[in-house]
Order: sequence, then C-alpha cells, then structure tokens
Amino acid sequence: MYDGHRRAPVALSAVGSLMLGLAAGCAGAGGSGPVDEVSADTNYTTVTGSLVVGNPMSNPRPTVEALPPAVTELPPILDGARFPGASPVGVTDVLVEEFSVEFGLAGNGPVSYTVRYVDEAIRYGTSEPLAVPGRSVLQVDLSGTSTDSDDTFSSYAGPERVRGGAESAIASVDFLADPGGISQAFIGVAADRPAFTVTTTEEPAAVVVTVEN
Repeated sequence: MYDGHRRAPVALSAVGSLMLGLAAGCAGAGGSGPVDEVSADTNYTTVTGSLVVGNPMSNPRPTVEALPPAVTELPPILDGARFPGASPVGVTDVLVEEFSVEFGLAGNGPVSYTVRYVDEAIRYGTSEPLAVPGRSVLQVDLSGTSTDSDDTFSSYAGPERVRGGAESAIASVDFLADPGGISQAFIGVAADRPAFTVTTTEEPAAVVVTVEN
C-alpha cells in the first residue's frame, strides 16, 4: 500500500505531461502559433499631479470674461484641470536625456499632468495611431497649456519628434501641442514598460519623466 501511494503522483504527473504535450501539438498543427501572454509585471501605473507655473495672480483676467470651452474628449482622470490658467502657460522646451524627458513650462497658471503607458499612440480628436519608435509608449498629457504666448516666453517651436541617443532608454519623443488646452507627448521607450517616476520643478518650472534603467 505504501508503494502505491508513492507511485500515484508519478502517474498523475505523467498524464499531465501527456495532456500538455497534446495541447502543444494541437496548437502547432492548427497553425495558430505561439500566443503572447501579458506578464504579471506589466506596468499599468498611472501618475497624476499638478503644479502652479509662475504667479497666476500677476496678470489676472477680467472676471466678466467667459471661460474657454471644456475639452470634452479628455479622460475623466483629467477632470478639474481642463481650462488654461489666468494667463497663457506653454511648453517652452522638450529636453531629452538618456533616461528622462523634461518639459519646460512658462507663463502664469496651473498645469496638470497624467503619465501612463498605452498600447497605441493616438492623439485626442483623432483615430489614427502614430508610429512611435521603441518597444513601449509612455503617454504624457499636460492639461492647462496653450499654444499662445506673451511677452515673457515663446512656446516650443522645435521638431515634433526628438530622437534619443543610440544607447538611450528614450528612443524618441513626439510632442503635440494643442490650442484647445492640452499638450500631448508620446515617449518611445526602448524597454518593455519599465518603471517610471514623474517629478516637477519650480525654478524653472518643468515636468520631468524619468524611466528606470
């Protein structure tokens, strides 16, 4: 009886192995090929936050002026940050380093940000995906920005796509400013959704996205 109890798991193991072998054979025979599975480590992190650029009270708008219309296509996570500040706030620079992207800001007003990985880079208001170099795409939404500028700064006028170095964790950055109050950036990351952090600075004002090595 003791030997029988010792052999039962072996027999069950053999049956399990046979079944797995048959399943693998059927998949190959059917021509469907291997199926990619989502890893348990897949990064679904979303980082949100806000900062105040300059001094919003230094140039307040008249109270009788109507607020600009809401950007209705924004996701719910950006609710409460749909309108530009008291005076124009714009992205003035997009600086790409080996492991980080810095979005320089100027003007006077609040800005909110949302950063997350996406399966496809699709600009708000469109349905056509943007081909972004790299193995994963990190989307950055800056709400409260404007393409307008004043006498104190000039909005970003560089190339729409900025390339990273050959050995950089950042393959490229596509920056898409929108006059409706939101600017988007799609960061092409060389690795499969590595961890990232988002920090802000005040002097000068900036949002910095850093990808782990």
